[in-house]
Formats: sequence, C-alpha cells, structure tokens
Amino acid sequence: MKLDLKKYDLPVALFLILNPLIGFSLFFIYIYFYEVPASIWILFLVMCAATNLSITAGYHRLFAHRSYETNALARFLLLVVGSSAFQGSALKWSSDHRRHHAFIDTDKDPYSIEKGFWFAHMGWLFLKSSVDLEIKAPDLEKDPMVKNQDKYYLVWSILSGFLVPLLIGWLMGAPVAGLIILGSLRIFFTQQSTFFVNSLCHTLGKQTYSKEISARDSVIVAFLTHGEGYHNFHHQFQYDYRNGIKWYHWDPTKWVILVMRVLGWAKKLKTIPQQEILKAKLNAEAKWLENKGYSQEKIEQLKIKILEAQTQFRNLKLEYKLKKDMWKQMSEDKLAELRSNSSDRLTEMRANSTERINEFKHQISELKLQVDELKLRMEKAKVEIKFSMQEWRIYLNNAASFA
Repeated sequence: MKLDLKKYDLPVALFLILNPLIGFSLFFIYIYFYEVPASIWILFLVMCAATNLSITAGYHRLFAHRSYETNALARFLLLVVGSSAFQGSALKWSSDHRRHHAFIDTDKDPYSIEKGFWFAHMGWLFLKSSVDLEIKAPDLEKDPMVKNQDKYYLVWSILSGFLVPLLIGWLMGAPVAGLIILGSLRIFFTQQSTFFVNSLCHTLGKQTYSKEISARDSVIVAFLTHGEGYHNFHHQFQYDYRNGIKWYHWDPTKWVILVMRVLGWAKKLKTIPQQEILKAKLNAEAKWLENKGYSQEKIEQLKIKILEAQTQFRNLKLEYKLKKDMWKQMSEDKLAELRSNSSDRLTEMRANSTERINEFKHQISELKLQVDELKLRMEKAKVEIKFSMQEWRIYLNNAASFA
C-alpha cells in the first residue's frame, strides 16, 4: 500500500519526530563524556515551568479566551517565551483552540478525542486536514504584536527556543548542554504537557459540570499541565481566568495571573458567578440521578431548594456589606466632623445640639442592629445551604452505592 505523503504536514511531523530523537541521542552521548552542571538542571526546571506557563497563561487563557487583559510588556514576554515552545504562533494556536471549543467532540474539532487518544494527543498535528485550518480570530489579528509573531514565527521560535538556551549554556560554561537540555529536551517535555490537555483531560477524571462533553476534571492532570486539569469546568465556563476555582485547587496558571495583577501587569480578570457554577454542577448531578431512576420531581425540588438558599445567602451578603460600609462611613464622617471643630465650637455644639447628636447616635445604633441582624440571617442561610447540600449528597451517595 502506497503511503500518501500529501496528506501529512511534513515540516511539523518531522520536527515532532526528529527533535526528541536527536535530542535524546545527543543527551546520552553528552553525559557519557561530560558531566552536566547542576545549574543547568535547575535552569531546565525553571525554563520548563516558564515555557508551560507562557502557553497556559498566555496562549490559552489570555489570547485564546481573553479571560483577562495585560499590558504590552506582559504580552511581549508571553509571546517570546511561548514561541520557544514550538507550538505555533499565538494567533494560529488560539484560532484552532477556539474551533475546538466551538465544535468539541465533532468532526470539526481539530483534535477531537472521538478520533482516539493518540489523535487528540498529537496525531492531529501530522495531518494537513487538521493543521492547515483557516485562521479565524479577528480580535487577535488587530494586535500588531500578535500579527508580527505570526508573520515571523520561525525567527521568534528559533531565537527563543534554541539560540537563547545555547547562549545561556555558553554563559554557564556548557553551551552544548544548554542547547540539548534547555533547548531540545525542554521543548519535548513542555509539548507533551500541553498535548495532555487535549488527550488526558478528555479521558481521565469527572464530568463535574457537564455530562454532555468529553472534557473532565482531574487533579492528576492538573499537576501535569500547570492547572489545566480542571477541564470540564473550563469547557463549561471558558472565559473564567481560573481553571481551579477552589483555593486549594492546583492551578499555578491562576496564581501567575494573580501575581501579574498585583504587579500591575494584568487587569479585568473574568470570573463566573458562583450561582452559575453551582447551577451547572447541580444540573449535571441531577441528570445523573435521573438516569439512575430517581424521581425527577424530587430532584428538581432539592435543586431549587439549594439554589434558593444560595441566592438568599448571596443577597444577604451584599446587603450586609452595604449596611456595614454605611455604618462605618457614618461613624468616620461624624468623627471627622468633631475633630475639625475647635474646642470652643465643640463646647457650643454640645450645648446647643444635644438633640441632633442623640438622633445621630440613634441612627448609628439602628444601623448597627441591622448589621448584626443581617449577620445572623447570613449564618442561618449558610446552615440552610449546608443541610440542603447534605440531603443532596445523600441522594448522590445512595445512587453511587447501587451503580
């Protein structure tokens, strides 16, 4: 059977095959004759992390999903380091990824898991039919920096991916080790990390927020991909700058974005309201319970009870904050007024304005009572949510025990 080479993207395929083949061969030859400095290995880990984060925080969450905004310096650094990953330009990468979200698990999905684990992992990169897709990202095409990186991508990638590691190695007295380890091997390992998002993230884990799509949440994959493992959440809420929404979720990409905000490099971080996240989770679990034969009416009642309790708590929390701020502001304003008066004026005010002062004190006391009452109501709402969720969990556990 004749092999039809025309259907393969040969430059991409050859790089994916030859880079690790040559890189590992040279590595084993090198360590046979020379010792690799410890500083090279430390830099290898640092540069791997930086390369991965430039893809996850840059290519993915910034350019593909616009989940936050950055200044020009941050964009430039993310594009430079992202180029060193040899995963294509940010424009092409983002266009393909947006298509993946729009047509997930269909024939139009460039790296659909429905075509097999290997295809989703990296097999799609060998084929022109899935690689040479038209770029559709009009917002990114208006960005001069992104356009420049796309137009001169080979220059950007070779300089940052191989020449910079060679230079770093030379400065550390081991230029060849720099080229092999900081260049070739770093590219291979960071590529595999990204590829896991398209394969493992659609294979391993739980469908927490939607049972309709193949994307899954897995803490194991999160560790392998710098936080991209909470993939079911991401596909359901793709514009959220977070993938791991809990404080304890392993999501270094989220933490980097937060650090960038502290430095003044990032702003307008997008988040999905907690109410919408809870609703999606309950809907996914409700569908699973219905498939197990549980009463749809009872499930709907429980779901409404939880959402109403959660809404009540959210509204009380907002009202509590508003009242507390009012109480604090009134107290501070009055204190400032008293301090601004001279002692003579203060004596006169005390003599002639006792009634007004008493009225003000009454208002403060009333507001304080309202704040305390709201606090108690918030605690009650939290208890209602807790008990409603416990009842829901009993249903889920019972269904799971008979699964």
